[in-house]
Amino acid sequence: MSATDPAPPADSATNPAPAAPQARGYFNQGQLESLDTAESVLAAARSHPAEMTEQDITPAWFDGLAAAIAEARDRASQTGKGGVDSKQATAAAATAAARLVSALKRIQSAAKQKHQMLAEDGDPETNFPTDGYLIGTRLDASRSVLLQSANSLLARATADSLPGFKSPDKLLAVQALLTAYTGSEATQQDATRDKELSRLDRDTLLNTINTRRAAIQHAADALWPPTEDTNRPTRKTFSLPLNRAMGL
Repeated sequence: MSATDPAPPADSATNPAPAAPQARGYFNQGQLESLDTAESVLAAARSHPAEMTEQDITPAWFDGLAAAIAEARDRASQTGKGGVDSKQATAAAATAAARLVSALKRIQSAAKQKHQMLAEDGDPETNFPTDGYLIGTRLDASRSVLLQSANSLLARATADSLPGFKSPDKLLAVQALLTAYTGSEATQQDATRDKELSRLDRDTLLNTINTRRAAIQHAADALWPPTEDTNRPTRKTFSLPLNRAMGL
């Protein structure tokens, strides 16, 4: 074949295309199987509430295990989503902050306008002071500064009847922006916390699930011992060995 001849097509049998990389799951296969076992054991235990209560396995114990399993299932389905959620929440918080700052600056402008209008006659008795309107300061130096600035300016604007803000609806609109900012900040914090929990608490969560599941199984092991053949069907529902006691 000359240098100008086209390359032969790849033989899919002998030269298969490389497989696309699979996204790594939150739990490995063994851990997912452990979740399946925990769910089936929980279902079996709930079908024998009286017997379980005799062994101090209460409905509250069931609920704790159910909640842990639900959390694990949710995290498994949300793999890789936490980072996206966190970024989106951060962007939403930044947008809400920008809108709030813009509204607060309009309040400052209204205060400066009123100051100039009442300064025309030069009478200090009728002058309108702008003290407390934070003019010349950075309103969003930090989250706490922005929250304090917003509350202070809203209080002053309400008391001073500023031009353009005499209608209650105008100030309510600014209050709504403050509420939106506060909510977006909480959402951002929640998303960040959830992302960190999904990274740091997986093993703790699995330990909780496995510990509660094992406690239920040991209770069932005592209630339906392997020495009686009639207990085999029940032991099977609890994922217990059929011919021997469960180990630790």
